[in-house]
Amino acid sequence: MKLISMAMSNVSRLFLLMSLGFLLECSFIGIRNVHATGPQYSADNWVCRNETGCTQLGEDVQHQNGEKIMSNETCYMLCPKEPSLWPKPIFVEVQDKNFSAFQKQHIFLKVLSPTNKTRKMAERAANLFINNLTGSSKYNRIFEEETEEVVKIHVHIKNNDTKLTSSTNESYILTVGYQKNEVRVKITAPTYFGVRHGLETLSQLIWYDAQTDRLRIMHEIRIIDEPKFPHRGIMIDVARNFIPIWYLKRVIDGMAINKLNVLHLHASDSESFPLVLPNNPDFAKNGAYDKAMTYSTRDTKDLIAYANIRGVRVILEVDAPSHVTPNAWPNGQTMCGKESVFRATLNPDDSNVFGTLQSVYRDLLSLGSDGDSFHIGGDEVVLDCWKQSKSGKTLSDLYYLWVNFTNQMVEQLKSANGGNLTSDVILWSSPLTDRFITYLKNKPNLVVQYWFGKFDHIFQNNLRIIFSTVGYWYLDCGYGPWKKNQVLGACDPYTHWMKVYRYRPWEQYVNRLNQVMGGEVCLWTEQVAAEDVETRIWPRAAAFAERIWSDPGWEDRERNRLYARFNRHIIRMRRRGISVAAIWPIYCSYYPDKC
Repeated sequence: MKLISMAMSNVSRLFLLMSLGFLLECSFIGIRNVHATGPQYSADNWVCRNETGCTQLGEDVQHQNGEKIMSNETCYMLCPKEPSLWPKPIFVEVQDKNFSAFQKQHIFLKVLSPTNKTRKMAERAANLFINNLTGSSKYNRIFEEETEEVVKIHVHIKNNDTKLTSSTNESYILTVGYQKNEVRVKITAPTYFGVRHGLETLSQLIWYDAQTDRLRIMHEIRIIDEPKFPHRGIMIDVARNFIPIWYLKRVIDGMAINKLNVLHLHASDSESFPLVLPNNPDFAKNGAYDKAMTYSTRDTKDLIAYANIRGVRVILEVDAPSHVTPNAWPNGQTMCGKESVFRATLNPDDSNVFGTLQSVYRDLLSLGSDGDSFHIGGDEVVLDCWKQSKSGKTLSDLYYLWVNFTNQMVEQLKSANGGNLTSDVILWSSPLTDRFITYLKNKPNLVVQYWFGKFDHIFQNNLRIIFSTVGYWYLDCGYGPWKKNQVLGACDPYTHWMKVYRYRPWEQYVNRLNQVMGGEVCLWTEQVAAEDVETRIWPRAAAFAERIWSDPGWEDRERNRLYARFNRHIIRMRRRGISVAAIWPIYCSYYPDKC
């Protein structure tokens, strides 16, 4: 990158992004062909007839006096009452629908930051911002007008947070104005992560106009924005079917576009244990499908760093006491796995089990798994397996064994973390959280990831909750059974994106919103190959992203506007290289009001 240095106190160097070759922080797969996917609108005979859609001029539609003829892309940017932003910000003020044309190399950045590290992070985010501006490849073409308009971006970061946590302030204020042939952008945020979100929103105010072969930016806009919930995630099961790192990075790219901030990896299950643990290498050695189907320490740390700069934190979950890989755990520490791998459960009679769990937790923390939010699993414990144990035979109710085992798991996490319990200890909802939740210790730290059952008990016991409700926010449903003896799939039918979007589980608990951390959409991968991951996730996770970011109200009469805005976002994602499943025919992308 070519930099122009300026002597300024407490202000970063003002630098000019001179050429694409030196500028771009290329992604792991290189610069993507931005014209490869999605409908390309090249027609230039469009007019805005109302604030809900655009109309193409033709034999049946004649031009009227005073109408501006424009390209399809420009029409759909300027015609709506508000810009087609996704997720919808909490406050948008459009003073005037003005725009200017510019070239990528005419972008300047100035960063005011408390530390050199946060300044460098902001510069990296700016590089990603430029890389994501899709359009003409003629980056060095000279403007035909006598004046060349430039875009000056002023960024102000107020504190020195460099790692995202569940308590990080992600708010930002974005203003875009125009004065003396300059588009002046100002992004102010308490943290780097708010600035990153502001740059993401700014990128959605920029589009490529095929008619003029230039980038255009909307200005005279002010946006104040912050997320409603701090936990906005995607859970991916990487144990049933192995998902290579570069596919996970593509998911993170999509999450950054949608301001989702948690990638939860279900890193082990009955079938495999692909995660290489620094001090417990035999888990992956004996539990992975193949050596090539593992995540090395370097892979994991690289993924976490890749995610952090894009505003995403990574949670690594090793499920227990059930859903364990029998071949991975030391001899004697599991039971019931020989009769069926799907029933394998940790052995409560083996005194070494909890020492092994502590060592595993210590490895997860050392790899960089979110030390603020730690997931201990607890999903679908096979209680009738424990009936065969000595511990189970001495108790009148096996749920007490489950309670004691869970409390011990939390204690091992505390020991692994130097005697300090992480602020959020997450476990899956279960009959345990329905009936025996009062017996769990460390309640101020406990967070239940709710997927089925009742959640009244969770609220009544003042625990916090992350919603991942099956039938609404499960992305693997609707593909039928995968076991030969099944007639129906485990959670059929398929969940449409509108059902994902309209689900508001907190709606009846407005007085309990302080206990709602947010939500995750879940992708279990029994029937998902690596190549399928993106289109199973998108666009439904994008619909979820707006619900969990700003939770906007809507009515059926606004359906046309919602579909049109969502469609523009899907086109935007595709042009940035994300594979997104279709929501309708391409025709409807031209004429959303007719579909």
